[in-house]
Amino acid sequence: MIDRTLLIRRALFVAYFAAAFLVFLVLLFPFDRIIAKLESEMRQRTSFELNVARISPLFFNQFILSDVVLSDRNGKVLFESPQVRMSVSLFRLLRNLLSMDLKASAYGGELLVKTQQEPGRQYVALDVNGLDIASYTLLKNAGFHFSGKLGGNIELTNDTGKGKLWLKGLTSRDLKIKGFSLPDLDFDQCWLEADIKGDRMTIRKLDLDGKELKVRCIGDVILRERGSLNLTVRLKPSERLAREQAGLLSLIKNKDAEGFYQFNLGGTLSEPVPRL
Repeated sequence: MIDRTLLIRRALFVAYFAAAFLVFLVLLFPFDRIIAKLESEMRQRTSFELNVARISPLFFNQFILSDVVLSDRNGKVLFESPQVRMSVSLFRLLRNLLSMDLKASAYGGELLVKTQQEPGRQYVALDVNGLDIASYTLLKNAGFHFSGKLGGNIELTNDTGKGKLWLKGLTSRDLKIKGFSLPDLDFDQCWLEADIKGDRMTIRKLDLDGKELKVRCIGDVILRERGSLNLTVRLKPSERLAREQAGLLSLIKNKDAEGFYQFNLGGTLSEPVPRL
């Protein structure tokens, strides 16, 4: 029978070397290499720039990224989070492959990202829950006064994918399109379903339901460069809104039996052009 004192002594000996190993792992682990790998992958495979201020270890393969900023090549900030929790496969990283899970707190909600890289295959899954679009800097800087909670999911395998997004309590204030002032609008529920193939996003369903206005939209958006539009839009205003906007609605000649006014929307994302 093993002596109890000897057993405790050996257990403490093993614990000492395990603790020493963890200390040296934390002190010598190439955290800078992880940051450089993440930023390099983003730069090489997309048109975006990723910047991480610092990285702190939680465990062997878990880290905290602080002050994370995603921007375009011109420096325009598209996403920022004070803290992102990352879990990465170290074995894949040593083979120069990337597999990681990200959990970020941003804009009053939560963002989950899962990405896997294999020879001939790249997979990305995005889950969004409760993001407050009123606090999104890009919209505010562009002069849009929107509010509401955003959620949904997007999956991409190589250049093909699909997504479903929802908005609850969407409000629009002081909105202008091509010089036309639109009335303030409130939508209880908004729903988007789309397919992605290369640089083309096909909108299969875009529904906005409010008491004063219902919107239905389908069509294509080309995501490269300025982003060209080819959309069919249907609007159904309430009786009160139809009276208030009679002049604007009179420009739309196509009205169906259900009371929807229909027109096409072309141009670009920054400069949409209605075709009435």
